[in-house]
Amino acid sequence: MSTLPPGHPVVPAQPCPHHDGATPRLLYAARHGQSTVNAGIRPATPAEADDMAIELTELGARQAVALGRWFAALPPEQLPDSVLCSPYRRAAATWQLAEAELRAAGVTVPCRVTEPNLYDRFRGALSHIPADEVRQRYPEQYAAERADPLGYRPPGGESFLDVADRLAGVVDRIVADTRHRRVLIVAHDAVILLLRRLLEHLDDTATLAVAAAGLAGNASVTAWAQDADDYDYRLLYYDRRDHLPDR
Repeated sequence: MSTLPPGHPVVPAQPCPHHDGATPRLLYAARHGQSTVNAGIRPATPAEADDMAIELTELGARQAVALGRWFAALPPEQLPDSVLCSPYRRAAATWQLAEAELRAAGVTVPCRVTEPNLYDRFRGALSHIPADEVRQRYPEQYAAERADPLGYRPPGGESFLDVADRLAGVVDRIVADTRHRRVLIVAHDAVILLLRRLLEHLDDTATLAVAAAGLAGNASVTAWAQDADDYDYRLLYYDRRDHLPDR
């Protein structure tokens, strides 16, 4: 069973037609559609527990289609021209279904690359174990996480602050990108939470407040605009779900 994605380079899915001169002005982050684990289906085998291989549910596929239709309906000046996608199957499948809707609508499809540092937070030995079960089976680990929610690192896994550290390089590359003005990240709820921390300069208290209010839902959209003067990002909306099917 793989634990972390292979350290492959960021490789464009197709040649990029864009040219130097652009500076990112809009940044979107979409969470993948509902996965089997999100639906409460516990992995039955080591292969099913491989985080990279977890699939979308039927609802997750419908959510991905709805996500694509939402993007296809945006004005051209708001449509992403670049997509950075998590290497996990559920994220890649979400964008594949969404991209098909853009093609069907005759909308220009963004450049796409697989970004290895956009994978979900890895919980190591506690992967796929619900919190109540962790409390019963591993009370010391449960207490340690309660005492330090952002800094706690499960055995063999990573903390939320570890996720923020690897995302910092992704943000730096987006800011330095001179080809694309509107970038979409397709990834996971932990990634979106830590993007908010980095882009909005949230401290620990503010980060935990966002998490307590609710993490980004499946196939939801979060967006930031970049200020032209100081290049900081300001939040436009978080966890937008009005495009999604009820069931």
